[in-house]
Amino acid sequence: MNKNQLREIALKKRRDLNQELRNESDLAIQKHAYDKIRNRKFVGIYVSKSEEVKTHDLIEWCLNAQIRVAVPKVNGKKLDFIEIHSLNELKKGAFGILEPVEGEAVDLALFDAMVVPVVGFDSLRHRIGYGGGYYDSALDKTNCEKIGLAYAQTQVENFLSDPHDINMDVILTEYTEF
Repeated sequence: MNKNQLREIALKKRRDLNQELRNESDLAIQKHAYDKIRNRKFVGIYVSKSEEVKTHDLIEWCLNAQIRVAVPKVNGKKLDFIEIHSLNELKKGAFGILEPVEGEAVDLALFDAMVVPVVGFDSLRHRIGYGGGYYDSALDKTNCEKIGLAYAQTQVENFLSDPHDINMDVILTEYTEF
């Protein structure tokens, strides 16, 4: 199967998760993420939407733990990461995703880790996103640890990644770490 077919399968699996399992899974994945970023100084974290693994509590936890946080803002065909100090600084932007209203783009080389949304993934830590290449472009500009968050049910068969695709260093699910 090609990546587009696998993306549709993973999206359907994610949509089909019942709310109780989704809530339990979000809590377990967040716990793994806390452990992974506990000693970081500056992290980039996506702001979750709809059926993605929730990150709002993770962002709050980082801010309370004095870990600097930057979140993405769509700027044309790329992502700028803007440092925030509160989720109250976010408003709906491109694609209906909460993003910073104002602020300067942060140099991605400053990040200790970047937490990335995952639509689907394989056992080789290849990530399937939404297909726009926004995260791959940003991840290509940093040497920090790349941490994907995904529901275990969205694992798909191994696939050939494209030359521009950036693999995750780790993918955290509710059950395990890949």
